[in-house]
Parts: sequence; C-alpha cells; structure tokens
Amino acid sequence: MNTVNSIKRRLVAARAVLVLDHPFFGALSLRMNIEEETRGRTRTMATDGRSIFYDKDYVKGCSDQELVGLFAHEVMHPAMQHHTRRGDRDPGLWNEAADYAINPILIEAAFVLPGTPLENPQYRGMTAEQIYEVLKDACDGEHGGPIPESDQTQSQGDGTAEGGGDDAQDDRADDNPDAAERPGAVLDAPDPAQQEAEWQVALKQATQAAQMMGQLPGAIALAIEEVMRPRVDWKGILRRFVQHSATADYSWRMPNRRYIAGGLYLPELRSEAMPTIAIVVDSSASTQTVLPTFKAELQSIVDECQPEATIVIMADAKVQRIDRFERGETIEFNVEGFGGTDFRPAFEHVEREELCPACLIYLTDGDGVYPDEPCTYPTLWAITTPNRRAPWGETVYIDVTGS
Repeated sequence: MNTVNSIKRRLVAARAVLVLDHPFFGALSLRMNIEEETRGRTRTMATDGRSIFYDKDYVKGCSDQELVGLFAHEVMHPAMQHHTRRGDRDPGLWNEAADYAINPILIEAAFVLPGTPLENPQYRGMTAEQIYEVLKDACDGEHGGPIPESDQTQSQGDGTAEGGGDDAQDDRADDNPDAAERPGAVLDAPDPAQQEAEWQVALKQATQAAQMMGQLPGAIALAIEEVMRPRVDWKGILRRFVQHSATADYSWRMPNRRYIAGGLYLPELRSEAMPTIAIVVDSSASTQTVLPTFKAELQSIVDECQPEATIVIMADAKVQRIDRFERGETIEFNVEGFGGTDFRPAFEHVEREELCPACLIYLTDGDGVYPDEPCTYPTLWAITTPNRRAPWGETVYIDVTGS
C-alpha cells in the first residue's frame, strides 16, 4: 500500500468524523486544504488558515482519535484568528499562548489531543494576547526565560507527541530553528486582512448551523463571542486621533502679562482648545440605522476635546446640509440625504470654503467613491464595515452590532 496515500486517507477520514460528530469544527475544517509540509515549517501539523500542513512521519505515530483532535485544534487557531493577530510577537511564544487559549476548550469538548497538551487553569478565559504577556514576563525573568514552574511538567519536550517522530525527524526540525514544533501549530496568514474577513463570515455561519443542530459546546460559544467582539476600542482611538490633532495656540500679539513687569515679552497661551474640526456624516440610505450612534459618540468627543467649533456636514452623493456648532453647544444631527454615496463632495466643500479644519472625521460604512488624493489635514475614516479600509488617511472600525 502506498504510504503517502494511506496517510492522506487517514487524514480525510479524521476530517469526515469531525464533520459528522462535531459540525461546528467540521464545517470550518472543510474550508482548508490538506497538504504535506515540504518547507520545514513544522514537524507535526500546522495551519495558516488556508491549508492544514502535516508531517507524514508525525501522522503515522498518531491514533485516529488524536488526528480528529488535531483537526479540531487546527480549526480553532484560525477561528480565534491566531493566524492574523501575532504582529511582531515571538512566533514560538505566540504559538504556546495560542495553545494555552484553545486546548482547555477542546479538552472540555472531549477531543483527544496527542502528547501532553499545554493547559493551565490560570490561563482559562484569557486571550492569546493576555497569555503571551504572562509567558513573556516569565521568559524575561532570567536569560532565555524559564517557563513558569506550574507549566514545566506540561511543557516537557515541547508538549509534542514523541510517538509521532524519530531521530531523522528531529534532525529535519533542527535545520529550521523557527519550525513550529507543537502539535497543531499556527502559522501567519499569507493575506491577514482577507483571511480575517473570510473567517469572520465562516465563523458566524458555522456557529448558526451548530446551534440549530444543538451541537455547539458552551465553551466554544463563549470563545466565539469573545473573538467576534471588536478588539479595537474605536472610541479610544477616535479620541486619541482628535486629541493628537489639537494644538496649543501661542500668540505674540497677546503678550503674557505676568512677565511684562520683569521686562520679558513672552507669548500668551491663547487657547488650549482644539481649533475647528469637521465631521462628515454619511447620510446615504445604508447608514440610517447607525446615525444615533454617530451622534451620541461625537457629542461626547466634542465635550471632551472642546474644539472652538464643530462643522457637521451631512452628505450622501452630494453635500445635503452644513451646520456649525460653537464650543459648548449641543451637537444636533439635522439629517438630510438617504441617496447614494460619494465622499468627494464633502472634501470639495471644505476646500472651496477654505475651512482648514484641525482634522476631519468621516463617519460612513466605507462603500463609496473616494477622492484620488489625500487632503492636507488629518483625516479619520470611522467605518462600520469590518475589514474595510480607506485608501488614505487613518481608518478605525466602528462596531455597531449593539446599537
């Protein structure tokens, strides 16, 4: 019997079991190809969200139950978006943190994982980012970083099922010190933005299907709720953006009277408030349901930053209305529009009227015609559509699911 074909058949069979017995994991596993690893990135199994890569020698040493568990493990990494969230973190430590985050969920769901899976009660309920910081602090404690004592017994031999390897396999891994050695490792996604968007959709679909069948474990449901929650505090980013644009205005024409008696002619701090800002509200038909959210949050930003004036521009495919609110006034949204979407008219109005705002905030779903060139003032696009980015300026995602 051809060994390669035999291994591939075992993997396909394991995935079939996952589809039949665990529909949530099974539906997600069908999104990924099964490929033999030929680039030395893992000596066990790993995923980049597109494919599941396996080392044939490792697979030979795993039981059928362990292979089913490994598929579930691989599914959980991209489901929790571990393949798009590493950033500049250490790959090995990130992989450990990701494993600590998902292994308790899999074990609670009665999956069998090879070797001694990384599991520690102190990390239960924590995200991979939070666990990573704990592990990093421990590693920074002493030269190459000892693993916390409570973790040492679980981390012996990299937590790998030794039955799946041999000396030749170890030699291959030694050739690549960055190889992902843990069973069910996570690799960086080749296209993070697209992967994140695709897996968000897939996760919702798989969750709904499993719930309808009554086969969504409670721990999985909680983990999904966490990952679907936006990781970016858009309110904080919006305030940071506005405050960063604020400038203290010193005027030599208004000398500081406290120093004149001493013969010093110093400038007076005329105002610590932000100069005029512009807020463009996308009043096209697609944004009607989120306008109350825009209004409430922008009022709080104005209250906090106290701009000299706030210019609110209502625009869909053209500028529909312009209101100016002086400092201390309540921002009112006098909505007009509900047509198509074209972002250019609002910027053209700002330029034509020479408003020169300290910054401009455009609240939109992001679906429209953008100006070809960036403007001269800081621009923040606050977009309600996940993973959509403006071609220039700064973009922040606004979660309005609770609105």
